[in-house]
Amino acid sequence: MNELNYTRPTDNNLSGFQRGLSRFSLWSSKHWLALVNLFFLTYVGLPFLAPVLLANGHSRAANVIYQLYNFTCHQFPTRTYFVSGEQVCMCHRCVAMYGTIFLGGLVFGLVRHRLKPLPLRWYLLFLIPIGLDGGLAMAGELTQVIPTFILSGLGLAVLVAIAVVVFKQKERSWPGYLILAIGLLALIYMQFFGPHYSNYYLRTLTGFIFGFGTVWFVYPLMEESFLDVWRDSQLKLAGQVG
Repeated sequence: MNELNYTRPTDNNLSGFQRGLSRFSLWSSKHWLALVNLFFLTYVGLPFLAPVLLANGHSRAANVIYQLYNFTCHQFPTRTYFVSGEQVCMCHRCVAMYGTIFLGGLVFGLVRHRLKPLPLRWYLLFLIPIGLDGGLAMAGELTQVIPTFILSGLGLAVLVAIAVVVFKQKERSWPGYLILAIGLLALIYMQFFGPHYSNYYLRTLTGFIFGFGTVWFVYPLMEESFLDVWRDSQLKLAGQVG
């Protein structure tokens, strides 16, 4: 991928709205990474600002942030950090996920023209840890109201359905078999070793793995897409595309 060297194109017979839209597309496609990094910095930073505001008597502003993040995170006190004696309004796992995506975006800025997208089948490997830890923890909580053998039966039914899909495919690949094997091992663990309880270390580690894999998989694809938008906008403003 070539570096986006900005050159000011000449005006043409585009309408004012079309010209403004093309210029905005040109600018945003050139600076998309900075905009995304700013978004995730804000998104992971506000939850830490809220307890600081609350501890210093700015309860109204702090409560606005808590209420906003209440739609995106459970905010269980046992699964969150505390700053200045007050609870951060984002759980360990989410902080690790979005914090890693922000830091990964900064690193991506250094290698954006050399890094190739992570293939989807390899990206699945980065999803397995968070899926196992979160899924088994949720199943462990459900065992308090639903018998384990019923949950295991439902899980087995899902695995059978996945197996049918996998074996009906003409070209079978290893990710399908891997998912089946991990799912079966998870059922065995749940049935014979009792409920799984996640902890601070597992939530942080799995969130980091997910965030790292997501940046590697998504950001190179976004770079290619925005490069196409940038080129198209250049052509439109130069009058070469109608």
